[in-house]
Amino acid sequence: MSAESSTVATVLRSLLDCPAPASRGELAARCALSRPTAFAAVDRLMSLGLVAQAGQRAGGPGRTATLYDLDPRVGLIAGVDIGGSNTRAAVCDVRGRVLAETRVTTDANGGGAVARQSARLVAGLLAKVEPDAPLLVTGVSVPGVVDPRNGTVSLAPNIGQREPYDLLTLLTERLGTTVLIDNNVNLAALGEQRQGAARELETFVVVSVGAGVGAGIVHRGTLLRGARGAAGEITLAPLRTPPHVPDSDVDDAGALALLRAAADRDDWKVRAPGTVLELFELAAAGEPPAVELVEGECQRVGEIIATLCAVVDPEAILLAGGLGGNRLLLEGAVRVARRFVSDLPPVLPSKLGERASLVGAIGMASEHATAQLAERAASVPIGSP
Repeated sequence: MSAESSTVATVLRSLLDCPAPASRGELAARCALSRPTAFAAVDRLMSLGLVAQAGQRAGGPGRTATLYDLDPRVGLIAGVDIGGSNTRAAVCDVRGRVLAETRVTTDANGGGAVARQSARLVAGLLAKVEPDAPLLVTGVSVPGVVDPRNGTVSLAPNIGQREPYDLLTLLTERLGTTVLIDNNVNLAALGEQRQGAARELETFVVVSVGAGVGAGIVHRGTLLRGARGAAGEITLAPLRTPPHVPDSDVDDAGALALLRAAADRDDWKVRAPGTVLELFELAAAGEPPAVELVEGECQRVGEIIATLCAVVDPEAILLAGGLGGNRLLLEGAVRVARRFVSDLPPVLPSKLGERASLVGAIGMASEHATAQLAERAASVPIGSP
């Protein structure tokens, strides 16, 4: 890459990092460039269709500054979070700012069903926003282990998929654009790192307690996926007797298992709770079977936290997912973990809650799209016609 091409890419990245449209003079200062060089780079970006004028700002007496921003017609990105209970989708600008978002109940009839549903959701959202902008990339959060070598997803019983499947190809064919996929808890960790409770942390763990349970591990700022993408599959650890079986229907510490256990009991005063929220409300009210089930859940999650502390030694543990922010679960799990870990790090609720994985998927797509645009900007020197 020539020095001139590098300069064009640098100015584009700087503009993308700006929270608002910027003038050429401001970009020159941000990039430590001479004004003529920065001005020429902006002109080149405009000729490539990457940057457009975005209004003016009054300066000194009688002076105004023309402002520039990424041309909205450059493209859009999408994020999808496929969960065991709900699927969320959003269409955003390249920076990751949400333009349209939706949530539906997950069609848990296997990989093909969730691929079709996800593609429909993205297509529906695209129809609501800028029609002239192409979809550049879609980031997808998926339950299960994502093999980094080929994108194959395995261990996804929460969506009715018992065998490994190729979600990457299924979605790429339906969306007709670049698709990136990763495990939902890995992306929850990236979401918290990007916009949530982990912005000031370098080494932390997100424990997501939703339909299933998993952990996303970040060490010195880098997400740990493992050789086969299975890092953080904490429910596979033999913490209980009998241990969790990998091909069983649900994680034994997840919401689906809790509801099954509640339905199997016959000692409810009125009837078994229909939702996990209702189960925790009954526990808070002192209903004996609910108290027993919630205490068992706190025991399992507390053991998971203690195990991760022993292995990772994090600065903090974040609890995410549909259950992760529940006060009873957090307080109970901390009490259990302290029995095993004398110097327990802070255990905090997620700031992003159930949207953490979607935020991570959007961030993954945004970073990829930004790199693509910077590469495009660097491909043509400033002096080219």
